[in-house]
Amino acid sequence: MEYKWRVKKSERGISLENFIYKQLSEWSHSQVKKAIDKKRAFINGKNVFVSKWNLKPNDLVVFSPGSGDLPSFTKERYRFVEVLFEDSYLIAVSKPPFIDFEEFTSVVQDYLRRRNKIKSYPYLGQMHRLDKETSGVMIFTKKKIANTLADQFRDHTIQKCYLALVDGLVEDESATIRKTLEKGEFDDGKKVRIAPKQSEGMTAVTSYQLMERHRATSLLRVEILTGRTHQIRVHLSDLGYPVVGDKIYGKQDGVGFKRQVLHAERLLLRHPVTRQKLKILAPIPEDIQQLIDHLRESV
Repeated sequence: MEYKWRVKKSERGISLENFIYKQLSEWSHSQVKKAIDKKRAFINGKNVFVSKWNLKPNDLVVFSPGSGDLPSFTKERYRFVEVLFEDSYLIAVSKPPFIDFEEFTSVVQDYLRRRNKIKSYPYLGQMHRLDKETSGVMIFTKKKIANTLADQFRDHTIQKCYLALVDGLVEDESATIRKTLEKGEFDDGKKVRIAPKQSEGMTAVTSYQLMERHRATSLLRVEILTGRTHQIRVHLSDLGYPVVGDKIYGKQDGVGFKRQVLHAERLLLRHPVTRQKLKILAPIPEDIQQLIDHLRESV
């Protein structure tokens, strides 16, 4: 496995360790440093094993970890969660990529336990899920009285908006996709597909708005009016515009990226207890922002 990156002007003076850490969201600092110590990093063709080496603009960094260097999952990077909203009843957090739903739920519980200085947090209600590689807003209930929030998810009254970078130049400025989905075990590891008969399967409605076109990709803002497994990925792939980096429903020869470029950007809901309207936003993660900036510069 080999990674190659070019250092940008804005990254002048960043250390080799921090630079690689920023690119590889699934690696911890200690794992990156150990790989550098093993002489897995090169700058402009020269092997560099000093983790604090300062980089210059336009440096070419090549990182070639061996199979023994690849990280297993660690909670080290996720010990402190990014809280977007919290009160006595709810907590909304920004989920990073490369952590699955069950692991992230335990991370949030650990955060609440530490903050409240108790041995175990008594309750955390799971309202919805995100794929392991998808980043963005996740909301949990902290008291059972707030679990009526699940009614809003079931009745599709919560507005869920995503950013998606897709392969191909999307023609329509906006569109709504209405195709039913079915779950199962299908070819190439697919767990969901468009139902052969639209009268069968689960109703799924996805709308999108075109934000940007690049040379070979498009940036979309996507809203799902239903919440089905892999809904955005399957609908966009069927339309001919698979999500960049999607290893199951995507293209193998598209823009190279280590994960699917899908980010749960926004939730609009009504507080289940106070009835206050809430708008919860999760900032675009750095890896996606850097990719988009690169694509803009390449146009």
